[in-house]
Formats: sequence, structure tokens, C-alpha cells
Amino acid sequence: MLGTGGSRMRARNNGRRPAAAGTVTTVKQRTMRDEILDAAAEIIVREGYDACTMRAVAALVDMKAGSLYYHFRSKDEIVEEILNQGIETLYARVAETIRGLPQEARFADRLSAAVSVHVSSLVGKDQTYMHVYEHLPPIIKRRSRKMREKYAQLWHDLFAGGIASGEAANDQDLQLLVPYFLGGLNRVPEWMRASGASSEQVAKLAVATLLDGIGARR
Repeated sequence: MLGTGGSRMRARNNGRRPAAAGTVTTVKQRTMRDEILDAAAEIIVREGYDACTMRAVAALVDMKAGSLYYHFRSKDEIVEEILNQGIETLYARVAETIRGLPQEARFADRLSAAVSVHVSSLVGKDQTYMHVYEHLPPIIKRRSRKMREKYAQLWHDLFAGGIASGEAANDQDLQLLVPYFLGGLNRVPEWMRASGASSEQVAKLAVATLLDGIGARR
């Protein structure tokens, strides 16, 4: 979601592609590509998608507009890379967290850990994708569909594991449950900061609500 205080948001370097097929991307080139991605993300969050022109990005990184095309062929390519690297980073964080749990960890503990990482990434200043995504038109958002589907599959597998172990009801339609659950988590930043809640508290609430419900104990 939106960053605070106009601070620069640092993009991560996971999964980025070279500027053109068949070329070798040097460390210096990667650094400049990172700065370009940061600048584009900052403009989109601060002024909106339409304001993110190649000229505006070039000005923010103190580069001639024509030189920007050496690193990226178009604004669309910049935005697509921001989207993909962001969701790849989020996927890696959650997957690593789940893998790092003991094999005998309960489903509730696995789910809680995954939710905590997801939420902390949403509100973290370094998660460029989450800050930018909400400001994009639907047609642009769809360009990250494959990576979003891969991420959703990670959660699908997590829930399927809970069903297989008998810790979650086996009558769940995961094609509905997963997007429903993630959709709710993705709106957390809208109220989390004002509430003063931590990622761990949100995770505890989400898991308890999902597994136990809010009905009175009988």
C-alpha cells in the first residue's frame, strides 16, 4: 500500500530479466535498472499510473529520456517487471517460511506463519509491488496473472495439506476459499496501521476466525 513520508521504496532484485535477449547485464546495469524501477514505483504511488511516463522516470533518475530505452523498451515493460519481481519476492518469503517450520507443525501454525509474512510484506516499506498494484488499471494488473496464480497455488497447497491431515474440514471448495481468504488479507493495510495491531496479531485473528469462527461456544 502507500508508503509514508515520501520515502524511496527499494525494489528487490529477484527474478529480473536483462534489458534485451542475448545481452549480459552488468552489476552497474542492474543497479541502474533498480533505480529506474524505484523511480517508476514512486511516481505511480505518488501521482498515479498515467503520470508515470518514460520522461518523468528519466528525470527522477537524472537521465536523458532516450537513455532510458537502453534499460527498458517501454513504460509497460517497467511496470510488468515491478509487478513480477514483487510477487516473486512475496512468494519466496511465504514459501521459505512454510518450509522452515518443523515437519510436525500443525496446520494452524503453518497458516498463522504464512499469514504473518503476507501481512508484514503488505505493510512493509520495501514491498514495491503491494504499493504499486492498487494504483494500476485492471488491464495492467492482469499482466501479473501468472505469478499471482502461482502464489495462490502456494496457499491452495497449504490449505490442501490441512485437509489431508484432518485439521481442516474436507468439504471446502479451495477454488473459492483461497481467493476469498487472500482478498481479505490484501485489505488489511487499510485498517491495520490505525488499529496499532501487529502482523502477528492479525495472523492470530485471521486464523482463529477461519478455523474457529466467531460464534459463541456452546
